[in-house]
Amino acid sequence: MSREKLKQIFIEEATEIIEKLDIDILEFEEDPSNKSLLDEIFRGVHTLKGSANAFNFTRLGEFVHHFEDALDYFRSADEAPTTQQIDLFLDGINVIKNTLEYEIQENEEFPQGYVECLDGIHKILENITEAPLHEELATSSTDLAEEFSWDEDETKEYEIENFFEELQESEELFEITLKFDDDIYLRGFDHFLFFKNLSGIGRILCSYWHMNLVGDLHNFDVEKNNFKEVKIAFATKSTYDEILEIFDFVEEEEFHILHVKPKTSQKEIEEVQEIQEENINTTQKEAPVKEEVQTSNNQQKTQAAVTPTRSFLKIDSQKLDELFDSIGELVIAQNYLAQNQIIKQVRNAEVSKTIENLSKITRLIQNRVMSLRMIPIRDTFAKMKRVARDSSKKVGKEINLVLEGEDTEIDKTMVDALSDPLIHIIRNSIDHGIESDSQERLKAGKDEKGNVTLSAYHRGGNIIIEIKDDGRGINKEKVYKKALERGIISPEDELSDSQVYNLIMQPGFSTADVISDISGRGVGLDVVRTSIEGIRGKVDISSEAGKGSTFSIVLPLTLAIIDGMIVRSKDKTFIIPTLCIIESFRPQKASVHAAKGKEEFVQLREELLPVVRLNHKLELNNEKPNIWESTLVCIENEKGKFALLVDDLVGRQQVVIKSLGEYFSQTEGVSGGAVMGNGEVALILNIEELY
Repeated sequence: MSREKLKQIFIEEATEIIEKLDIDILEFEEDPSNKSLLDEIFRGVHTLKGSANAFNFTRLGEFVHHFEDALDYFRSADEAPTTQQIDLFLDGINVIKNTLEYEIQENEEFPQGYVECLDGIHKILENITEAPLHEELATSSTDLAEEFSWDEDETKEYEIENFFEELQESEELFEITLKFDDDIYLRGFDHFLFFKNLSGIGRILCSYWHMNLVGDLHNFDVEKNNFKEVKIAFATKSTYDEILEIFDFVEEEEFHILHVKPKTSQKEIEEVQEIQEENINTTQKEAPVKEEVQTSNNQQKTQAAVTPTRSFLKIDSQKLDELFDSIGELVIAQNYLAQNQIIKQVRNAEVSKTIENLSKITRLIQNRVMSLRMIPIRDTFAKMKRVARDSSKKVGKEINLVLEGEDTEIDKTMVDALSDPLIHIIRNSIDHGIESDSQERLKAGKDEKGNVTLSAYHRGGNIIIEIKDDGRGINKEKVYKKALERGIISPEDELSDSQVYNLIMQPGFSTADVISDISGRGVGLDVVRTSIEGIRGKVDISSEAGKGSTFSIVLPLTLAIIDGMIVRSKDKTFIIPTLCIIESFRPQKASVHAAKGKEEFVQLREELLPVVRLNHKLELNNEKPNIWESTLVCIENEKGKFALLVDDLVGRQQVVIKSLGEYFSQTEGVSGGAVMGNGEVALILNIEELY
């Protein structure tokens, strides 16, 4: 693999690590006693350091090196990081992110905050009594070559039992074998840190390095790993489990630990032989007997032999998009076959069966490929914790962010477009929604801390994302007055409460008396609406004075292929997403009712449903056929259930969603188009806008 390809892999993995570090540090702030989480954070930074140095990203490598030292201090210290130190770590993640960008762009300057954050880390390190790692151990391959020997003749004579005489009182002897794969350095392995940690719990009596190739370590190339393995004679008073903790950063198949005993009775030999006969992975026994300590690693391997493991493969997202486009073309071709009049005239059972099987296979492939693009919204929601934390500190408010429905799956292409809108809404809720005075909240019977809830769930064939705060609510009169002043509306306009609230998403609209660092310029919510509409979504705002506000984002399940019910209205073909449909029916005359305001209703069992005439809603014509002589489709959207009146039901079909361009983008009640099997273009109905 070329160095450039390895570099690209590192950049992708580094980006993922940085995003996870941000989330993990926030979780650690909530539970500072969670040392395993701190170890996870340390591992991420450690991996970044090794890989950054491998690709000569010197500024990044230097920064994460000191960051790692600071984290290492808290791993072993009894004290937990203070709030200010957590702030410093989070700032450090920002610096790491920006430094990586600078390194990629070959920008030789230091990013903003680099020096200041490094100074803060140095202040933490001043509390460490030990000398820093880079002062204790060699920091280059040249020093490593001078410190360790890999003489071929000496290696041949190596016998672990020769080191028993060097043991001190209460020490045990272990032989540690560490194997090297081709990319161990690119994954962040660090000789120096490894030997430092090992020396912290015992004594390294010797180490022998086996090479794949005869070469000079002074000319070590990270892409051509010359090491095969190293054997270490290790004396310690620590337990096996304590030694095992040193190998947190090494894959379990890459190391092996043997507890060597100097004297073994015949009975012990027989017991070991029985164990070895039962273990298919036991290696051939050497003298003196090396008793392999049974560990959780062995148990996991045994369990793995019984329970199949799941493997994962990283795929270029562009290739996945191309596959999805191909599936779309397959669906169109399959629909053409199913609706082709010439084929329909062929009254042959085999042909019909073949087309039916093709339809089933196409649907199966489409569903499975679509599932590849669906990912939980968890990571996107987790990023909002940082947004809420930073925003609340800037405005001096205590905020509790609650996340719900994190396992809700969403199309990956939507996830990428959701981040900015969510950031703007959460900032707006914290800055404008939540009261500044905690006493004001207490008097209103609320918690002293402001609450912002971010939730996601499925409903009516859509994904609903809600951002709800328990603040003061939107001042409807103030919004209306501001809109009049700016000429956005006229005094003659009759607006519902919802329409008034939604005015705050107009470009440049703001009711803020003071502009803050995070909102008040009238830009954020306009971006929200534009971004959400760009992925065929919709934003709606509701509010109650003194109770709070809710921003509801309604998104389609997918941007590519849907199951739809084909209907006709006045010789036009339309598609209703089947996930919105409850049932279709033809009502009795007695079940039809009309209200004074010309609204029509139909009784469906215990429910009274409003009737929406599709031809009137889309302004196809003014004809008004009798409801009891028409076909109704019971549909559920965000507002509830209603009955859609159509002329005819054609059937169910998978369709590939196509954009209709800017001309149709503002057409109410329509969200896209689809090419039918006969070449006709059908309009996909936007259920949220029909009623």
